[in-house]
Amino acid sequence: MDATIGEFSPSVERSFESEPCPGFWGQVTLRSMAVAVVLGFVFCLITLRIHMRTGIVGALNMPANILSFFILKNMVGLLRRYGIAVAPFTRQENIFLQTCVITCVNIALTGGFATNIVAMNSEVAKTLVDNPDPRDIVDHISIGQYILYLSLTGLAGIMLVIPLMKAMIVDYRLLFPSGTVVAQLVNTFHTPQGAYVAKLQVATITKAFVGSFSWAVFQWFYTGGGDCGFQAFPMFGLELYKRRFFFDFSATYVGLGLIIPYIISFGLLFGAIISWGVLYPFLESKKGQWYLTDSPTSLNGLNGYKVFIGVTMIITEGIFNFVTLVTASLIDLHKKRNESDTGISKHIIKNPSLNYDDRKRLEVFFADQIPAFGPIAGYVVIATICTIAIPWIFNHIKFYHVAAVYTILPVFTFCNMYGTGLTDWSVAPTYGKFMIFVTAAWIAEPGAVVASLVACGITMAALNVSSQAMGDLKSGYLTLTSPRSVVAGHIYGVIIGSIINPCIFLLFQANAKGTAPIGSKDSEYPCPAAGVYRAIGLIGRGGVKELPDYCVAISFITFFITLSVETLRLVSQRKDWKLQYYIPCTTTVALPFFTGATFTIDMSLGSVLLFIWTKVDRQSAGMLASAIAAGLICGDGIWYLPTAILSIFNVQPPICMKFIASGKQVEVVDSFLSTLQKQSK
Repeated sequence: MDATIGEFSPSVERSFESEPCPGFWGQVTLRSMAVAVVLGFVFCLITLRIHMRTGIVGALNMPANILSFFILKNMVGLLRRYGIAVAPFTRQENIFLQTCVITCVNIALTGGFATNIVAMNSEVAKTLVDNPDPRDIVDHISIGQYILYLSLTGLAGIMLVIPLMKAMIVDYRLLFPSGTVVAQLVNTFHTPQGAYVAKLQVATITKAFVGSFSWAVFQWFYTGGGDCGFQAFPMFGLELYKRRFFFDFSATYVGLGLIIPYIISFGLLFGAIISWGVLYPFLESKKGQWYLTDSPTSLNGLNGYKVFIGVTMIITEGIFNFVTLVTASLIDLHKKRNESDTGISKHIIKNPSLNYDDRKRLEVFFADQIPAFGPIAGYVVIATICTIAIPWIFNHIKFYHVAAVYTILPVFTFCNMYGTGLTDWSVAPTYGKFMIFVTAAWIAEPGAVVASLVACGITMAALNVSSQAMGDLKSGYLTLTSPRSVVAGHIYGVIIGSIINPCIFLLFQANAKGTAPIGSKDSEYPCPAAGVYRAIGLIGRGGVKELPDYCVAISFITFFITLSVETLRLVSQRKDWKLQYYIPCTTTVALPFFTGATFTIDMSLGSVLLFIWTKVDRQSAGMLASAIAAGLICGDGIWYLPTAILSIFNVQPPICMKFIASGKQVEVVDSFLSTLQKQSK
């Protein structure tokens, strides 16, 4: 994004000329840190719940932004009403709070709670192999080890960001679209007109929250057993219910459908229809010809096709996107290197084309620069500690494996960060899967799968945290927030995220023990992505020998189909064809191969409602859709906390609402119920 814009452009910073820019402790405040803990807990609870159930999490930046503004704005107003003198709530403090919360949520996403760490446990291992090697299983990690692991891997990512922030934001003038949008919202909220819009959005969130929470409470009363309640409602009939086609009345996924692009929600539904409606019935008909086992988990049966077809789609798209992104980044980087203006900082005084906003932002940015030596030394120290601490936590991986990962991480980080700045698209999961395969192939002995999953976790944590952090620094740059304050928010977010997320995960784990453990296919939290990650480790170690007939051939066909679809999608985007809006990315199509259609139906309903709303009133939909989504997701997500507490005290729902086929089954149930009535008399 070129910063050399003429002086005729509308100025943002002149609107804030009368407001002095606060110092470091005016931006990093105790009240923001306290609110960050509360919001971090709420959003991490929601994020983990969604991630562990579906493998997909919608962007929560906007809800976090709105709630951050509303809570602190009202807190300041309330204190002043009672005569307590407090400092005004500024946009710089808003950015600090937002940074803390989103970093905390990022730890939830990259901590492995639904991916690489869960993939180590025996439940996920049993979904792929009937008798998994116990040397490739880790079923227990203490909360202290979790905290240490998350804090070290997260801080390493932060240290990688700081030396690159001038190059990314000032020299190369990268857009970082999400960071730019957040900055625009914050700048808008802190004007009188923007405050009114924010108030309207928060009122909408509150109404949606109350409705969603009330609906979750009502549903709970009918879930007194397995497959009971509205969440197991066979809307399309019992035969389709057996193939996971049913509507489960989830406010969370309907809310997600309101904020994710149409092409994603309908792509998920398309993937569910192709897999569970067409492909799997065909493969089931080949039992006895292509495979013999009845096991639903063994890779040499039907499960082998499911896993490898889905994994092939995801990896192929990941590699394609990686190559495309790196190529585009190198071309763009080469062009910028050849420009006569290699950095705005050299021309802030000389170049008359810089407008008032540009000059003001650059002054603040360079006034609070962090010397590169500090973070570079910090990265070396943290990497050294990790080479000792991580093999202690996971004894399957050796210190030299960890050292090798941290040696190549700076290169991966630069490539991923640059691509994210151009497209707002991080390919950290692809790097992670690549590290799984390479590490498993390198070790190639019992324990290689767990070691490769650890290497994946280190990589994804550093890349995801760093790309998000650079987007936050872009937000800070556009709101005159000190880079030091933003980095402080990142460090604080990593610390609280490293403590909050393991506690939430252990809460989920304790509650799941009463039904089906986390990671199993029957669990409320199947963690579909975890099976994919573990399967890649098995492939890397040489586990394709026991696959059923034609599995590799079908995977090759899937590879070429995926490559063709992705190529067509890329060309249509470059040529600006309308076809681009109707081609989903194959990762979204692949995810239902593991999870079924249930959540895709909910999301599609949300997208249909948004489409109709947009047609009726585009302005209202644009302003309030994300607010309603935030309320629905938060209300449904927060109810999990009371549910977990009730289960701890052994309080169970009083009613089981279950659906059965008509005929003899009904007679059997009626006979059983009449027997119970006689016993009660």
